[in-house]
Amino acid sequence: MSQALILRLTDTAEADLSEIWAYLATEAGEPVATRFLDRIASTLDALRHTPLLGPPRDVLGTGLRVTFLSPYAIYYRVTDRELFIVRVLHGARDAAALAEQGGFLG
Repeated sequence: MSQALILRLTDTAEADLSEIWAYLATEAGEPVATRFLDRIASTLDALRHTPLLGPPRDVLGTGLRVTFLSPYAIYYRVTDRELFIVRVLHGARDAAALAEQGGFLG
């Protein structure tokens, strides 16, 4: 893709990011939390330019892809013009169980 995609986050993904920041701020301090969210933002920007880098995860949801920023997994979908961030989850979460509960429908 030659042109960067428009970035969109579901409400659930935004809530995930808020929870990640709050957890890291409590456990490691606000500067660490902010730096990690900056790294996530950089990863999302890179995905806007190379969205097909992440492998498909159709078993979890149609058109779903994933990329990793340890220890988190960023689940997303791609259209012709947009990159939809569906969830940002700790890698220890059971993604299959979450998918069964409709957790990737965003």
